Amino acid sequence: MQEVVDSNFDALYPQIENAVNNANFITIDAEFSGIYSEEHLKHSLFDSLNDRYKTLKKNIQQFTIVQFGIATFHHVPSENVYKTECFNFYLFPKSIPLKNRKISWQVTSLNFLCKHNFDFNKFLNDGICYLNEPDEKLLKDYLTQGDLANILEHLSFEEEVELNEYKNQLSEWMARSEQTTLKLPVINPVLQYILHKDLRNNYNIWTISDTKSMSFLKTIPDTQEYVSKQENNLEEILLNSFMRFSKIFKLLSSSKKFIVGHNVLLDLMFIHQQFYKPLPDSYTEFKNNIHTLFPKIYDTKFLSFKLRNLYKTEVNWKQNSLNILYEYFTTTGRVLSFNSPNIVLNEECSNQKSYHSAGWDAYFAGCIFVKMAHLFCVKKFGTGLEERIVTHSELMSSVKKFVNSINIARSNEMYMQFDGEDPIFSRPEWLHVKLNSPSIDIKELINKFSSFGTVDVMPFAHRCFLVAVTNHNRLV
Repeated sequence: MQEVVDSNFDALYPQIENAVNNANFITIDAEFSGIYSEEHLKHSLFDSLNDRYKTLKKNIQQFTIVQFGIATFHHVPSENVYKTECFNFYLFPKSIPLKNRKISWQVTSLNFLCKHNFDFNKFLNDGICYLNEPDEKLLKDYLTQGDLANILEHLSFEEEVELNEYKNQLSEWMARSEQTTLKLPVINPVLQYILHKDLRNNYNIWTISDTKSMSFLKTIPDTQEYVSKQENNLEEILLNSFMRFSKIFKLLSSSKKFIVGHNVLLDLMFIHQQFYKPLPDSYTEFKNNIHTLFPKIYDTKFLSFKLRNLYKTEVNWKQNSLNILYEYFTTTGRVLSFNSPNIVLNEECSNQKSYHSAGWDAYFAGCIFVKMAHLFCVKKFGTGLEERIVTHSELMSSVKKFVNSINIARSNEMYMQFDGEDPIFSRPEWLHVKLNSPSIDIKELINKFSSFGTVDVMPFAHRCFLVAVTNHNRLV
């Protein structure tokens, strides 16, 4: 697993770009700072797909992706292998001029991340910045003005104090030191930009910077072409420092590769609001936007429902969470998926696999996608495939009819169709229940219907309720 943070982003980007461009498909996963903003904004069996989208939108708008995982899968036909590279990105939204960005946390999400060894030091001290399109335009317009005084006006109090400390050290060095070079730990990209502009224009001092420091030289380089180029690139350097993970998002979108995720709807909604644009009010517009960004998406949770229906006697998992499915296909399910392609991790990846790390969860989603696609392939083309190597084209052909079908939680296996009309509801009709006894409350009512699966109750009139269940056949 490659841990990608701000300090090693530039060094690893060529490897990431090469892995994405050479991939047959790419899997993604994200960890969030929260997913429920209000207790009353919960999913319900009464929801339409439009209702569900609007509820999710209200829930997640104040939260962010704090860790993003990408796993690339490249098929090697002669070896019956998918070679995989995994990348785990820590993301941190640095404030930009004119906009002091915020992070909100849900306490249960903090506890969850702590429990699964999320590295908060990497997140806070070395997280990768990003901008969505409106913030990118805001910053570009701001920098186009080229007004240093305007930038100074929008510094926070802490930034002003930090800038003055650097200026005091620089004044001391310029006035008294015989050393021709000074290096200071200037991390803030806005402060770097200000010092570049101020010292080059007003003090005849040359400046060089990286993500963690700045160097100041009393001797300006001789090459005029080099000096001119560096001066013209300062705005671009500042903009790029805020758009580092935006570069990864644009790479994924422009590649138009197959995107795979497990229960991927929330990931897609967060991606839209965090790296593209704020989520639209229109559910249809959201679907169209995602389809434009990622034309072919597979949801392994949706596939798992379809596979269980196809292999009713052979498949025995009771839950289809990511860890349950991965454990199944690496233990008892290995027999069922005999001769399916092997998954080989890049040599640089650690073997210390862990759930709920975004990079590893992306890898797990890719593994179960390959295994499930192989089983669909056997059903489609016959058991003879167990005796020969299956091609990547055959695997993708076997799941083609499930492309862009996105699972909806708590919905009786309903799904969203991102490249067309959504399916007609197939869930059981609602039940109208009238209570004769005033002593029976909603909890008791839910308990009485619990043998029919998930239950939701909606007050309808005096002592009358609508009851929705996942099925009308009593569960064993």
